[in-house]
Amino acid sequence: MEKENTMKTGSEGILFPVYFIMIAVAVCLNVFSGSGYDPVNIVVNICMFMIIGCIILWANTRCFMPVSRMVARMRYTIQTIEIDFDKSEAYLWRKYKDKTKLFDNKLLDQRFNEYKLESMRMSILSEHGLRCDIEDYINEYFIDATIKKGMLSIIPGVLTGLGILGTFVGLSFGLQNFNTGTAAAITNSIAPLMDGIKIAFHTSIYGMVFSLIFNFVYKKNLEDAYRTVDKFLETYHKYVLPKAESDNIQVLVNCIDAMGEKIADCIAEAMQPTPRNFYENGTEPTGNPYDENEPSVDMYENLAEPSIDAYGNHAEPSINAYGDYAESSMGTYKDHSEPSMDTFENHADGLE
Repeated sequence: MEKENTMKTGSEGILFPVYFIMIAVAVCLNVFSGSGYDPVNIVVNICMFMIIGCIILWANTRCFMPVSRMVARMRYTIQTIEIDFDKSEAYLWRKYKDKTKLFDNKLLDQRFNEYKLESMRMSILSEHGLRCDIEDYINEYFIDATIKKGMLSIIPGVLTGLGILGTFVGLSFGLQNFNTGTAAAITNSIAPLMDGIKIAFHTSIYGMVFSLIFNFVYKKNLEDAYRTVDKFLETYHKYVLPKAESDNIQVLVNCIDAMGEKIADCIAEAMQPTPRNFYENGTEPTGNPYDENEPSVDMYENLAEPSIDAYGNHAEPSINAYGDYAESSMGTYKDHSEPSMDTFENHADGLE
C-alpha cells in the first residue's frame, strides 16, 4: 500500500502521451499526406515541438511531480493517523512530536520540523501557553510555491502564442513567393502559398491542443492538492492536535480576565477609607501647627475646634451688646417722652 501510494502520480501523466500523439499527427500530415516534402513546414514543426517538449519536461519534473508525490504521501499519512488513533483512542501529538519523518517526503517533513521548532519556541517564550498551528506551514500557499503557480499559470498562454506565431510564420513564407503578375505566375504561386497556409493551420492546431491539455492538467493537479491539504489538516486537528486558534483565543480571554481582576482589586484598594486609628495616633498637639511629623488631618481638626468656640464665644457678647443697647435706647426714648407730655399739660394749664 505504501509503495503504491508513493508511486502514484497525478494527471500530468497524460502530457507525454498527448505529446507523442501530436508528433505522430504532424508526421502524418507532412509526410504521408501525399503533398510532398516541404522543408520549411518540417523545420517549423520541429522547432515548435522542441519548444513544447522542453516546457512539458520542465513542468513535469519541477512542478507537477513534486506536488503529486506530496499529495500521495499526505493521503498515506491520513490513513496512518486514522489507524493510530483507532489503536490509542487519544490525541497523537505525544507520539508524533518526536518524529522527524512523519510523511517520508523531504518537502513535507521539512515543513513539519519547522512547525515543531516554532511550537517549542513559543511554548518556551510564552508564559500563557500560546502555540502555533500546522496550518501556518502546510497550506495552499505552500502548494502554490511548490507547484510554481506563477510560472505554470502563464504556460497555456505561451503555448497558444506559439501556435499563433507559427501561423504568422507560415503565412509569411507562403506570401513571400506569391506572384500576382501573369496568370501563369499566379498559378505557380498557389502551391507555395498553400504550403504556407498549411504551416499556419498546423501550428495553430498544435498550440491550441497543447494549451488546452496543459491547462486541464494544471487545474486538476492544483485542485487535487488543495483538497488533500484540507483533508490532512482536518484529520490532523481531529486526531493529533486541536486547532491552536481556539486555544490561543481562550488563553487571551483568560489573560484579559486576570488583568480585569487585578485592576478591580487595585481600584477597590485605592478607594478603601483609611483607618481612623492612623490619624488619631498623631492628634497630640505639638505646639506647631505646621509640624511635618503631625498628620495634616488632625492639624485641621485641632484648628477647627477653637475656631468654632471662638465664634461661639464671640456671638454671645455680640447679641448681648445689641440687646443692652436696645434696652438703653428704649429707656432713653421712654424717659424723653414722659417729660414731653408733662410739658404739654403744663402749657395747657397756662393757657387756661
